[in-house]
Amino acid sequence: MAIIFFDIDGTLAVGTHVPLSAADAIARTRAAGNLVFICTGRPRWYAQKTFGEYADGFVCCNGRLAVQGEECLIERPVDSGVVREIVTILDAHDAGYAFLGERQAFYGGNREYRSVAEWAHGETIDMAEALEQDVPLFCFDIFFGTSAEREVITQALEGICLVNPHGPHPSADVTVLGYGKGDAVRDTIAALGIAWEDSYAFGDGVNDISMLEAVCHGVAMGNAVPETKAVAEYVTSDINEDGVARALVHYGLA
Repeated sequence: MAIIFFDIDGTLAVGTHVPLSAADAIARTRAAGNLVFICTGRPRWYAQKTFGEYADGFVCCNGRLAVQGEECLIERPVDSGVVREIVTILDAHDAGYAFLGERQAFYGGNREYRSVAEWAHGETIDMAEALEQDVPLFCFDIFFGTSAEREVITQALEGICLVNPHGPHPSADVTVLGYGKGDAVRDTIAALGIAWEDSYAFGDGVNDISMLEAVCHGVAMGNAVPETKAVAEYVTSDINEDGVARALVHYGLA
């Protein structure tokens, strides 16, 4: 039995659309007895609601929360002191931000971007409430006006976070350093008792690099950033050119 981890955005799906060839290939590999896990910076509620039909389990919030069915495999919230440090930095740069709990998003900073955050995460609660109640938080998104503003914020968070831009969209998901996708993938493989030689991961962004490095067989999409392609064992075609299906067939998984 193999285990296969898929990033969502730019790997498994464009927005919420999963290419038919990918959906069919994933159905075939699951029917053959292999496990499919989605491994994403997205929150649990979004991943399960939108892509639940394609997966046996979910590694969410860039690795800090993992579930299989109703069983929690990993729960590693960000230290509350680190959350407060990050909030101070973001407020100083007038960024918008949405921190993600297990089932709710909390918004703070520049109010101009709150509607964008709620388009992505649904109705949000004020970040002040999360800080007051010390709610467990797992990762966050940032919102900004221009790519230049994003770069300034990225530099301010250097050494604390890894920022993964959403292409031309004025937002990015952020991994708080210390525990990420790669750590979660290794721990999930161990928890399920699967041989490392039977582990695979598909990704396209910089936050997928640790995931590809954590498995035996790392696959970069044809549309992946150069840094992710550089660490992959196999580079497949673009997401819209049957990239997922081609790679699963290449490895004899579908």
